[in-house]
Amino acid sequence: MKIIDGFNLISKKLSEAGAESPAFDTSELISFVINAPYSPALDKNAELTDAQVKRLLSLADRRAKGEPLQYILGMWEFYGFPFKVGEGVLIPRDDTEVALRASFKHLDKIEKPKILDLCAGSGTLSVTLKKLYPKAEVTAVELSEKAFYYLNENAKLNEAVVNLINGDIFEVYKSFEDRYFDLIISNPPYLKTQELESMQKELYFEPKLALDGGKDGLDFYRRIIPLYTPKLKLSGQLIFELDGSEAQYTENLLKAENYSEIEIFDDLGGIHRAIKGTLFEF
Repeated sequence: MKIIDGFNLISKKLSEAGAESPAFDTSELISFVINAPYSPALDKNAELTDAQVKRLLSLADRRAKGEPLQYILGMWEFYGFPFKVGEGVLIPRDDTEVALRASFKHLDKIEKPKILDLCAGSGTLSVTLKKLYPKAEVTAVELSEKAFYYLNENAKLNEAVVNLINGDIFEVYKSFEDRYFDLIISNPPYLKTQELESMQKELYFEPKLALDGGKDGLDFYRRIIPLYTPKLKLSGQLIFELDGSEAQYTENLLKAENYSEIEIFDDLGGIHRAIKGTLFEF
């Protein structure tokens, strides 16, 4: 089978299965199988080996059943850095870059910032921040053992020295000093429990522990803000990723804990995707 024939066959299969980006998925799968970029420079008339065809068809079957492309490839990029991913950990998404970028203005002013990442998952925020701010002291907390495995692997993969804690954020806060961190950042579970029943099939493969934010999706914001505000320095900042519908309520929660200069950041689609508050008084 020629590469171009494989492309046409698989993209048709994925399209019929309801994949959102069948052509992109197919090109990524072919690149993975042949270990070369699917680019204009690639000879599309080159023949795939029997082993490559067999593997490509097997991977395409998994994708057609809704398994995330990132899980199939085992690796995905976030903000230019590689991250290992697989069952049990959330997939790195562009949405999280909004929260990441929201931290830059504050961190750029601090020579050796102390950063805490809650619900760290695969480490997209903590590892990336350590790479961008090498002098920073970064601590990442993750409850799930499966996700913690990837957090640890990604810290090693990117040669990022991060303090890793496999624990419950609603317990480990007791071990942190008050007024210690310059920045606390989190991408907590924020889907409404009911939404989990009607989510796209790819999300069924991702851990519900990292998705379920309770009846109204706000459980983690309600608990994190009062527990962790004492851990911030004066002028420290708290940043969350969120769903657009949760921005106003989260802003009110921050105001109730004396945060000011609250900013809401939108993604490219105009959806409120991150919120930042600064603590000027205790």
